[in-house]
Amino acid sequence: MHDQRLHPREGLIQAMMAAEVDGARLTEEEIVANLIVTMVGGQETTTNLIGNGVLTLLRNPVELNRLRADSSLIPSAVEELLRYESPSQHTARLAPADVEIGGKKIRKRQAVIAVMGANRDPKRFPEPDRLDIERKDNRHLAFGWAAHFCFGAALARLEGQVAFETMLRRLPAITLDSAAPLIWRHNLGLRGLTVLPVNFDVPNRGASDKV
Repeated sequence: MHDQRLHPREGLIQAMMAAEVDGARLTEEEIVANLIVTMVGGQETTTNLIGNGVLTLLRNPVELNRLRADSSLIPSAVEELLRYESPSQHTARLAPADVEIGGKKIRKRQAVIAVMGANRDPKRFPEPDRLDIERKDNRHLAFGWAAHFCFGAALARLEGQVAFETMLRRLPAITLDSAAPLIWRHNLGLRGLTVLPVNFDVPNRGASDKV
């Protein structure tokens, strides 16, 4: 921040420093907080989407084979993987006003936890514990909702689609290594793996086989 003030240059930090709404600008604390959220949202969650998605597909070979047979299902598969194993589980919010939800009174400015990983609610999703890469009406909460909807959602979806399409094309024989343990990260907010052991053979690539 100090360096940006002394030597301004184009980029996200400078854009945040120059942003103005009704004559008010972000404080340094607000800029740092937004940069941290952007970094986590742009790296951690997308990484977890891919890792969780690979594990889920390997554990559901019928759906994996359906996807291999029809790559046009990749966009809907990504949505189902986001619902099935949401990378972001919850977020904190301050209530803007007094409100009552589910018989509980929440006071203005009281901190609450909004659970975004609640995407297996049987009242919302038929057979919620079943992976269905063609699931219809899949309005999950993996990216949040309303004013706090993830601004990087479109990019995350695209990255997931490219990653899974590439994996299916380049690693047709990928399997889960059952002899090695899965290791999940110790984080209540971000669900993802630190170790995902797999086996695969890379076929000989021709000149036209490019990522």
